[in-house]
Amino acid sequence: MIGIIGISYKTSPIEIREQFSFSEGEITQFTRLLQIDESLHGVVVLSTCNRTEIYFRVEKCCAEKGFELILRNLEYFKNYKTDLRKYFYFKEGEEAVAHLFTVVSGIDSLVIGEDQIIGQAKDAFKYSIENNTIGTVLTRMFNKAFEAGKRVRTDTSINEGCASVSSAAVELCEKELKDYSNNKILLIGTGQTGELALQNFSKRGYKSIYITNRTYSKAVDSAKKYGATAFEIENLKHYLPKCDVILVATSSKTHLITKEMVQKSNLLRNDKQMYIDLSVPRNISADVVDVKNVTLHTVDDLQEIVSATSEKRKAAISDAMEIIQIVKQEYIDWLNSVDLTPVILKIKNNFHEINNTELEGFLKIKSVKDSGVVSDYGKHITDKYARLFIRNLRTVSQNGKKKEFVELVNELFELQKQ
Repeated sequence: MIGIIGISYKTSPIEIREQFSFSEGEITQFTRLLQIDESLHGVVVLSTCNRTEIYFRVEKCCAEKGFELILRNLEYFKNYKTDLRKYFYFKEGEEAVAHLFTVVSGIDSLVIGEDQIIGQAKDAFKYSIENNTIGTVLTRMFNKAFEAGKRVRTDTSINEGCASVSSAAVELCEKELKDYSNNKILLIGTGQTGELALQNFSKRGYKSIYITNRTYSKAVDSAKKYGATAFEIENLKHYLPKCDVILVATSSKTHLITKEMVQKSNLLRNDKQMYIDLSVPRNISADVVDVKNVTLHTVDDLQEIVSATSEKRKAAISDAMEIIQIVKQEYIDWLNSVDLTPVILKIKNNFHEINNTELEGFLKIKSVKDSGVVSDYGKHITDKYARLFIRNLRTVSQNGKKKEFVELVNELFELQKQ
């Protein structure tokens, strides 16, 4: 069974989502914990600012037991004591496959059609391959999801206009600031979200942009690319008072900007400051809003801009869903044929075992001059009936789609073996 357990901006506020975000190191630890259970045959953890989703495949296990396996380990790993089910969604089979395809295509994003999610999904996929936790079935599923995402973005108008949370943040600056291009920008974090924000600030004509990152060399590389100024993160307190907009997008588990830091910065300024936190968990302490002349926005505060962009893109959703349906069905057809493979092997093995047993007994009680000819004929007729049986099974089960036929034949041959 393929399943997914997820939490997103649709089901919970940022205060809950940040408790279930994963760093790369945590993904490694969590997937190792899951792999203790032998029924697990693949897992991929996708963790972004707007969602955490755990895709998995289990064998010899019903849907409810599969969900319970993931949920129990998630509660233990995140040390979450209260009931979390109300914040999560649970999907299995084709519904889970369809969900991944809509996620990667940007249809399930806060900003419909945004481009960042496909890169984040590819990172999660790559990380699972590197950790050897994905398996053949999930590998194929993610590759088909990337195919669907590419076709949706190429063949529809789903990504016209504001294309990411980062670009929505830049539009927010333009909406709330006067003479926005002359404002000084401070960007903390040069990951994918920060890079997109930097790219958008540069396109809109912002002249003074300062960049920092825990790895200083990465800040330097980004600064060279966009004509910005890089500085070491240890000097952050010196740069805060200089800047009008501070945007933070990192994977840090702790607050990089505290109320005390903002208060000290405020004493050296005579104007307003806007803080934008695109990190999950949040990197800016929520109580900075208590400081005079300071505003704070998180990813959940971008709804108004997102809604305006979404209206422009909704017309393309029906076209996108048609593409997703086609690619999803291609994957389901392949998956059904994969499910048939063990049964087909069982059919072949059973037929040949019967032939070999009966042939051995026949040759003991019958006087046959050329046993080789009899053996060849036995193999010939066995292969013929096995192929006929397999062809008929593919037909009546619609190549594995009708699981009840596959399960019935599987059970019949188990009884035969007994």
